[in-house]
Amino acid sequence: MTPLLTHLPHDSVAIPSADQADFMITAADLLREQLRLTDWHTGALYAEGVATDDILRAEVSRLVVDVERFADDRLERCSLVGMGATYVKTTDGRPLRALSSARRAELLDRYYWPHHRALDEAAAARLDRFGRCVILDAHSFPTGRLPTQVAFSAPLEIGIGSQPGHTSPELQALAEAFFRARGFVVGVDIPFSGAIVPNRFFGRDPRVQSVMIEVRRDLYMDEATAERHAGFGRMQGLLKEFRAELGRFAAT
Repeated sequence: MTPLLTHLPHDSVAIPSADQADFMITAADLLREQLRLTDWHTGALYAEGVATDDILRAEVSRLVVDVERFADDRLERCSLVGMGATYVKTTDGRPLRALSSARRAELLDRYYWPHHRALDEAAAARLDRFGRCVILDAHSFPTGRLPTQVAFSAPLEIGIGSQPGHTSPELQALAEAFFRARGFVVGVDIPFSGAIVPNRFFGRDPRVQSVMIEVRRDLYMDEATAERHAGFGRMQGLLKEFRAELGRFAAT
């Protein structure tokens, strides 16, 4: 175990058979939603060769439960477009599921809360052992705008998400400087804002630091097929370098 934890909330494509009946769209449309919403290959992109106890990955597709959202829709901005912790709208605004409050609670109990308990425990273990925990919240974003994105006009390649009280100026500066020095167009809190913080420590313990990194998908894959292309190896190598810098930051 190291002080650096890599969080992979959106790279799973698993939709258990017991949960497939909830969806109101065709199988072909569901696949299209997965193509747009999955953070394809981010496990290999950010965490190739990383010890398993330094990675926390969501068990199911975000179309089943999105562990990156607040469970309470009143606190979750994305719920305004039907894409809170349990999505009920597609990316083009059509009905996706009609979930009763009991069914929603069942999904959260099965997938959401266990993930967040594991996140709490992973952070607590690092605080006990190292006195700090740094989370790399690992994502990608499509070239076509999603309804949950913050609007932007620049040809953005890397997005950096920050969380007040848990993304120190030094951590944000490290991330910005790393990618800008390598020629990327970088935005802060665009196309998405925030960074995951374990519930137990959210707003309470600044020793838990977090930064979200969003890589534009066409830099490493074909968005029409989800297949990796020649840019994947370069981006994977750069993110390995970045993780090493974060590791040094976390250890000091």
